[in-house]
Amino acid sequence: MAKNYLIPFANGKDANIASEAEWESAEMASTVSKGFQSGIARSDRVNRAIAQGASAGFSIGQLVADYASQDAGIDAQALYDGFKKALEKVARLSVVDVIYPVGSIYCSTSSVNPNQLFGVGVWERVGAGRCLIDAGDGFAPGSWGGADTCQLTANELPAHSHYGSTNWTGNHAHTRGSMNITGEIGCDDRAGSLATGAFWTTSHSRSNTSADGGDGAPWYKFNFSADRSWTGQTSWSGDHAHEVYIGNTGGGNPFSVRNPYVAVYMWKRVS
Repeated sequence: MAKNYLIPFANGKDANIASEAEWESAEMASTVSKGFQSGIARSDRVNRAIAQGASAGFSIGQLVADYASQDAGIDAQALYDGFKKALEKVARLSVVDVIYPVGSIYCSTSSVNPNQLFGVGVWERVGAGRCLIDAGDGFAPGSWGGADTCQLTANELPAHSHYGSTNWTGNHAHTRGSMNITGEIGCDDRAGSLATGAFWTTSHSRSNTSADGGDGAPWYKFNFSADRSWTGQTSWSGDHAHEVYIGNTGGGNPFSVRNPYVAVYMWKRVS
């Protein structure tokens, strides 16, 4: 540790030293201006003259020891050099205290601790990957928050629709069941053997007479057209269900919400 060898003179409580009022009096004006002349000077006044220089020397020496980190002695050049260094550091510290008081944030692309740069304060890193946001409106000073990524919930998804398709099912056929279509029309009995499928023949209540050119036998054969009026129904069949498949998409992975950035080292002055 640097030491100040410039010791104060006549600074004790009961020191024999002329007062401030006496030293500034009209009686002392000539002595203060020209120094002691011939004759015998009072010791308290001599002590006063020596003490002033010694006190100034002590103050400068202490600045040199404290801020230039070098011993302070009677070597005038060394004292001057040390005093200059001390003033530079004091000035720098004063500026830092003004610009970066406790609680301030210092940013730099250099990783050097600000204490090494400025020689003052205790600094701690804000934390890698963090950015700054203005405090207030729910953001307490010094509070931490935010995240690098976000994973949406269902309520946060935008309104949208999905395309869906069903599986193939329900292939079936209908039988006649209880449906019945009826109707009859007379025909020549000679055509009765022509009835096939859903058609058949029976004797009609009327006969073909000789007046009609017939032989008096009952009429046969009937014709059927489905576009004529008829009633009936098919059997109940075909009740079935479908499975609906809607394909899913997306992996549910978090996505980045980080703004474009320039990475710097951030330090907070804590004391």
